[in-house]
Amino acid sequence: MIATTIRFTLPADTDWAAIHELLSERAALYADMPGLISKAFLYQPELRLYGGNYVWESREDFERFRASEIFAGAKARFGEPAIEISHVAAYLDRGRIHTVQGTARSAR
Repeated sequence: MIATTIRFTLPADTDWAAIHELLSERAALYADMPGLISKAFLYQPELRLYGGNYVWESREDFERFRASEIFAGAKARFGEPAIEISHVAAYLDRGRIHTVQGTARSAR
């Protein structure tokens, strides 16, 4: 399991009032993404940043996404992003802890 953080720096004239609609539209593109466990759609107007925090089943799943038309379209629209890749030891989801081995247990 890996986590990725992807950030695009948007132009100074970005219409931040429209960002929720943009993120909602883009969210539908990821609904059936193979290997994607979760994605948080993020934005920081004060830093002009847009992007996401992703959790993937494997590095290979992320690399397939990185080679996809969805990612190419985002790069064409927003430019080259900053990408950070991290290993995940455990993932907490609504009180359930998922370990890399795939077992889950309650955090309570």
